[in-house]
Amino acid sequence: MRILFASLGSLGDLFPMLAMAQALRARGHTPAIAAPAAYEARITALGLPFHPLRPDFPPEVLTYIFGDPVHGGKRLLAETIFPHARETYADLLAAAQGADAMVVGELIYVAPLVAAKLGLPWANAMLAPTTLMSALDPCVLTRFPAAYHLRHLGTWPQRLLFRLMRRATNAWAQPLLALQEELGVHTGNIIFEGKFSPHLVLALFSPAFGALQRDWPAASVQTGFPFLAQTPAPETAARIEAFLAAGPAPVVFTLGTTVVHLAQDFYQVAADTALALGRRAILLMGRNPPPRAPADQVLALDYAPHGSLFPHAAAVVQHGGVGGCAEALRAGVPVLTIPVGFDQPDNAERLRRMGVGAVLAHTRVNRETLERSLAAVLADVAMAARAGAVAASMDPEADMGHTVDAIEAMVRRAQARSGV
Repeated sequence: MRILFASLGSLGDLFPMLAMAQALRARGHTPAIAAPAAYEARITALGLPFHPLRPDFPPEVLTYIFGDPVHGGKRLLAETIFPHARETYADLLAAAQGADAMVVGELIYVAPLVAAKLGLPWANAMLAPTTLMSALDPCVLTRFPAAYHLRHLGTWPQRLLFRLMRRATNAWAQPLLALQEELGVHTGNIIFEGKFSPHLVLALFSPAFGALQRDWPAASVQTGFPFLAQTPAPETAARIEAFLAAGPAPVVFTLGTTVVHLAQDFYQVAADTALALGRRAILLMGRNPPPRAPADQVLALDYAPHGSLFPHAAAVVQHGGVGGCAEALRAGVPVLTIPVGFDQPDNAERLRRMGVGAVLAHTRVNRETLERSLAAVLADVAMAARAGAVAASMDPEADMGHTVDAIEAMVRRAQARSGV
């Protein structure tokens, strides 16, 4: 089977696609990746065919989008995704030539148009519960956080909120709606019902993180978190190994690959906090300047795969991206989450409800609040035990197997219908 995976956004959006592509390749299929040009080298290094997909997402664009958590959604959709709908459609149409199916990320709103043009089955890859828009499982939404606290009133507050969001997002989507009109393919509400495939909607997270809901799309199949196998660069791996061997388990601080561009003085505060608590620390800092701290107590790295660090941590302080949440759950370590925007506040709340983490608002981060919050997480024996129990219940290899099974079944159904 020839499967095209398409992703727009950050590395956090791309990594699950790469993980699924590698799993399909291991079963003898032929995957390819369509993604922004900035990711070409990373994709081809894995031996996967690459197709460019506009718009590009350089760091300055991601920084602009995340720089305003309240209005970030509008910046992403109305100013970045929808104005480039025609380019995205043209690129995806070209990439999908000869494919047997597509698997697309959250922001590929032109997928129904390409699928209709080529007669392809296609699947959504939904990475977090917020993307499934359930009124039965209310999420913490950055733009309307107060709505979450009305969940005890039933589903009507969430349904009212969704109605308002439909109006706003459909107004932002005029370039895409014009393209739909031109092609004669009408999907309805763009980021609600209209974005979901009738063939397969993959809920790529653990039921413990977000249980299947009756109001999810009819084609939903919940499998589990997809983990991309990565190893640090040799020099980085050597530094990590030496640091871990030299003392007790450190606290790992990370802001992912996007929020890290908004770090300001966070990493200096993080280093000072760890030292004040008598803890060692590993900081994943991107291109931020290293903090003033003893090298034997604080290891500053630009990047390392979370899977290579989190299992060795006493705790993780992170921003709430679903990939980091998944890695923390797999590692079985307690988490302090400092969410900024998009799905991060809801992901943080889900970890808190699971009893494996605590939440600190990013607007309240300073040396005092970070030290107090982290000390509480490190001292919570019950939290650490629950984190370990969750990790023991996870089976990432089986989950990926279920994901690949679902994609294969989708293609076989389409081939049976067409008589292939």
